[in-house]
Amino acid sequence: MKKIIKPLIVIVVIAGLVVGGLYGYFRYNRGKKIAQVVSLTTYGMDGYWGDSIESYGTVTAEKSQTTYLASGTEVLSVNFAEGDHVEAGDVLLTVKKESQNIRGKELEVEKAQQIYTANVNRLERLENTTPIPEHIASQADTRDITYIPEKIYVVKEGASFMDDYTEGDRVFSIEYEPNGDEFGRLYYSSVSLYPYDEVKDIDKINAIKEELGKIEDLSTVFEIYEEEVTTEITVGNWYYDTSNGNIIGHEGIGPHGEIREEYIEPKGYTPTQLEEAIEQTKKDLARAELDLRIKANQLEEMKNTNENGEMIAKVSGTVSKVQSADNYNSTQPFMIVSATDEYFISGTIGEFYLGNVHVGDKVSVMSWDNGMTADAVITDISDSPDTSEENNYYMGGGNTNVSNYVFKASFDRSSGIEIGAAVDITITPDNVEAGGMYIPNFFIRKDSGGNYVMRMNEKNRLEKVYVKIGKSLWGEMLEVKSGITMDDCLAFPYGNGAIEGIKCKKVESLDY
Repeated sequence: MKKIIKPLIVIVVIAGLVVGGLYGYFRYNRGKKIAQVVSLTTYGMDGYWGDSIESYGTVTAEKSQTTYLASGTEVLSVNFAEGDHVEAGDVLLTVKKESQNIRGKELEVEKAQQIYTANVNRLERLENTTPIPEHIASQADTRDITYIPEKIYVVKEGASFMDDYTEGDRVFSIEYEPNGDEFGRLYYSSVSLYPYDEVKDIDKINAIKEELGKIEDLSTVFEIYEEEVTTEITVGNWYYDTSNGNIIGHEGIGPHGEIREEYIEPKGYTPTQLEEAIEQTKKDLARAELDLRIKANQLEEMKNTNENGEMIAKVSGTVSKVQSADNYNSTQPFMIVSATDEYFISGTIGEFYLGNVHVGDKVSVMSWDNGMTADAVITDISDSPDTSEENNYYMGGGNTNVSNYVFKASFDRSSGIEIGAAVDITITPDNVEAGGMYIPNFFIRKDSGGNYVMRMNEKNRLEKVYVKIGKSLWGEMLEVKSGITMDDCLAFPYGNGAIEGIKCKKVESLDY
């Protein structure tokens, strides 16, 4: 029994030494690694409250009529001046019927239709576009290889070489690359000091080479000493999407520098760029749609004369504008009749802002025609989402994938913005998620435990910290509701930045 126990004790002790050695090596290796960290005061953002809401619309009144004349139309008579009262059915003006050439306005409508269609097609393409990764990082592709780094040639027992070398003398050695290619040769003198004296004399080296060339089989003269070693070499790089860790490409370099596999950088829109392009195209589309409707309405108004060339009043009210019959702008209303001095604009807001925009709030209005601005007051917000085609493009900031609600705002006509004018509408909502903290997406990874970041702790060591995240901002940043603060420093959570417990070095910017 004692004979069995003693070997077991020896085995256990040896195993313990091996495990201890491996653990020590692991600790040593890990101790040499350093993770770069940056302060969230540089990369993060807090106090974000939201974007302004942008919308577009046209100016109207409760009861109003705008009249347009085609360019070149001959005006025979204008029956009312600015400030005059008009009754429905009155003849506002008379034109020479045969001079009403509306082809120019029809061409404007056709062009506006083309621009609108082009934006529709562009938006469709963008919404069907698959983005490339927001951030791409690389990591060395390393492999362990076993090779012979050196062969040493020593004169065999009972042999000699030239007149200088006898048994046991080292004559030369050959060094090899990991891929097996010869790296170089060294030649040694026969009388060597420790460890060995390298021959520097070219004539002597050439003499040794000449004699070696005469030997058909070197193993008959020399003992050849060699020892295999295992080392780690870099054979290429892996490229991966930092948002999810997915490998997107690999590039490998062959033993002689040739490219075995080439990595081609993805081309296209990143998620942030794609979101920005979609948002801008939606704005362009909304403006194009509004411009098309305005020009189409102008075209219809230009046709709105009877067989005698008379334009009849449709509403009772006051003439608020009338142009000169001899010098008028065909893109502007020739005459405006309104039953009230209160003008309205309509726009849309997303459901994201419904709790922050109220009846009585002010909105800013700016005319496309003359740049005039006015403050309007919201008088009504619809209770149900708008489903009409013309208000299908919500222009507000924040989350754009929401239902839209029509609002109505009023302002006084004395502002200089006319009925029928296209306007930009801007609302700055109050208290939209004040104090939100956002950090770039690439700092956040996910595992079975949830979303986490790699943070420098008080001992300047890297630690994994789980965080609670909220909404996305611009497709590039994520709201962090708990787990870290703006005082923390984070690592890029890949490569060295993903190893818990290693030392941290604070830097101004990350290399990823």
